[in-house]
Amino acid sequence: MESPLKGLERLMAQCREQRLPLRLGTASTEDSTGRELFPGQPLDPLLAAVFRRVGDARVAELTLYPLQGEHGVVAINRTLRERGEAPFPECLVFGQVPSLAYRFALVPGLADPHGLQPVVFIDDHSEKEVLPVASNLDRFFDAYARSIESFARERTPSPEAWDDMDFPRFEPERVAEDTVLVEMMRAGRFDGLVTRDEESQRWMRQVLGL
Repeated sequence: MESPLKGLERLMAQCREQRLPLRLGTASTEDSTGRELFPGQPLDPLLAAVFRRVGDARVAELTLYPLQGEHGVVAINRTLRERGEAPFPECLVFGQVPSLAYRFALVPGLADPHGLQPVVFIDDHSEKEVLPVASNLDRFFDAYARSIESFARERTPSPEAWDDMDFPRFEPERVAEDTVLVEMMRAGRFDGLVTRDEESQRWMRQVLGL
């Protein structure tokens, strides 16, 4: 499934406009669509399209892993799964905030009929936190881009001012704009993945408007 990746394009455009970090890797010549990186978990077609479009990348406060190599998706997820901790066996981590244990992952078991997988945010510190943030990978890129646009309008940032990600933790209202994701949440599709601490549950209630 080929995708124009409009959300990713919007995010890269914001990086250029706001002079935020933007580094693109080497695009892959391999079409890995449908490939199972781990048994029973087909690779998301949008992530496969990202590999073909940019390879690995740094976009604002987000590092996207390459497919292969020491710091690639396969190696990193194998290491995380060997820890035996939830939610990593059910997720495929594709990126993180540089130098922080804030990770972003796809959930293969919740793929839609087209194979598109929702995105979750994982705070991988000792008090782990898992939150659903987008119904698919390109919606995630688009929401992150709109977060930067909002920041630019309200705070007129310089490159030095952008030192953290407001999205998704501090922008539940933006996550709530993804109606497909909200319906999945209401249907309990993320039950067992989302952490049960009060902070996570309060964030869920804010997204659902409860």
